[in-house]
Amino acid sequence: MDRFTTADLRNLVRAAGGTCVTLCMPTHPASEQGQQDAVRLKNLVNMAEQRLVEQGMRTSDARDMLSPLRDVVEDDKFWKGRSRGLALFLGNGELRTFRVPLPLAEMAVVSQRFHIRPLLPLLAGRQRLLVLALSQHRVRLIEVTEHESRAVEVDGLPQRMEEALNLDGADRGSQSHFSGPGGHGKQTSVFHGQGGVPDDHKDDLKSFFRLVDASLANVLRDEDAPLVLAGVEYLLPLYRQECRYPHLAEVTLTGNFDRLGEQQIGAKAWPLATELLRAERERALRKYHQLMGTGKATDDIRQTLPAAFAGQVETLFLSPQRISWGRCDTEGHVLETHVTQQPQDDDLADTAAAQTFLHRGGIYVLDESEMPTSGSLAAVMRF
Repeated sequence: MDRFTTADLRNLVRAAGGTCVTLCMPTHPASEQGQQDAVRLKNLVNMAEQRLVEQGMRTSDARDMLSPLRDVVEDDKFWKGRSRGLALFLGNGELRTFRVPLPLAEMAVVSQRFHIRPLLPLLAGRQRLLVLALSQHRVRLIEVTEHESRAVEVDGLPQRMEEALNLDGADRGSQSHFSGPGGHGKQTSVFHGQGGVPDDHKDDLKSFFRLVDASLANVLRDEDAPLVLAGVEYLLPLYRQECRYPHLAEVTLTGNFDRLGEQQIGAKAWPLATELLRAERERALRKYHQLMGTGKATDDIRQTLPAAFAGQVETLFLSPQRISWGRCDTEGHVLETHVTQQPQDDDLADTAAAQTFLHRGGIYVLDESEMPTSGSLAAVMRF
């Protein structure tokens, strides 16, 4: 499975121009479904070819352009690594493929930009959670969504305090080790000599946590997902003092998680995430309704799109299903809108999402019943 990252999304957004083909489909991890998935992709490639021809490309040129996608259809090795969803992006002679844990709706989109909306739930901070599971002996950053939990690779992330601070063999007097004897992921009772954490050990912990926080800086720079701390209770306030990430959650998971896998930790964290994200989503929707009629909120694509290009969208709400075909200029001013796709059309709601993402706005991909408007999108402005 491929980890779809913020950098991947940014590269897709910035690759706009020319002819861009986006194919999405659900896949089945079970090996017996492999042939069925390959047939489904073949049908999508044929659909993309038809749309290229409808937009004026010669059939032979369309087939040549799509040949990398047909190679994937016939690649038996590729189909052995399936997850729950598959997204393929072909443009400017380059093919990008992502096998993702999210079951994606089947679609073939041919336009001037890649269609990114299906993958937004994998990255939008409003629909995912980060967990930092830490102790003196092991540190992991874990990405948690409704569909999976997986470790995030962090270059230089220190694991053992003794090694990171060169404390091996140091005389720490009567101080005990503080990893705690408690059960996996359960509350532990920890005793330290005459009560509390000795000052010298507390200083060591804070120094270690500063190193951890510094190593996370690059990974978290473009993040806005809530970060939940997981560890033995007395460690968490010490790390909180050193943490510079602005989206550190107040809720925590307490216990010794060193021997638990990422999926087990994610299963404990997701109920917290559900409540955190639900409350945040409701606050954002209330703000939208409160600001409607003031000029600071809108459901008009003609107002939202140029605002997104200008970095003025604070929060964008959109549905996976509602598409707004049309064309806009380089500043987002809408030139035309159409009920069905016409040659040179893009999904303007998807374009608004791309620009909101580039300018670090918040994005909520909502079910139809949750959308605050009957239009394709809704937005709250920064100013």
